[in-house]
Amino acid sequence: MRVRSLVSRCTVVLLAAAVAIWPAGPAAAASLPLERCYDLETPQHSDDRDWFAPGNVHTTWPTPVGMVDRDVFRVSALGRVRIDHWGTQKSIAGELPLAGSGWPAPDAPRYALIAKVTSGSMLVLKTGLFYGSGRWFPVGADSGCMLYYNAGMPPRLVFSFNDPNLGDNGGGASVWVRQWWN
Repeated sequence: MRVRSLVSRCTVVLLAAAVAIWPAGPAAAASLPLERCYDLETPQHSDDRDWFAPGNVHTTWPTPVGMVDRDVFRVSALGRVRIDHWGTQKSIAGELPLAGSGWPAPDAPRYALIAKVTSGSMLVLKTGLFYGSGRWFPVGADSGCMLYYNAGMPPRLVFSFNDPNLGDNGGGASVWVRQWWN
């Protein structure tokens, strides 16, 4: 009986010690900004509320907490853009076929919400492509997780619509930006 009691106590002590020193598992891996974005964890920054990006101009996001190398962004938007004076409206998710040459973002759906960075580059995981400074990339209704790279000038994130003629546009998108960092 005493041996069994001693073995039980030793087992409890060893298990408690193992739990105390065992390295953290999946929770530690989820600490990377990209993982937190994929898991839709609470971002370090989120716009307090959505803001309006008009369909006929480029709109600069105010970058309330700045943008630095390896920050991760996810943009959600809702709305319709009027694409002519006759009232034709399109979803900000855009429409196929892809825009092609002569459009701001040739590899994005026509009339979609798009964005660009003013310095550095953005890796849009949804497309698997890097978009350098000044090159428009697709956002649509949900950009998915995007990884920002920069080693230079302070950047801005600018939004617009994939339309070669913004002058006759109206409407726009309600935009919400979330940001994760290390």
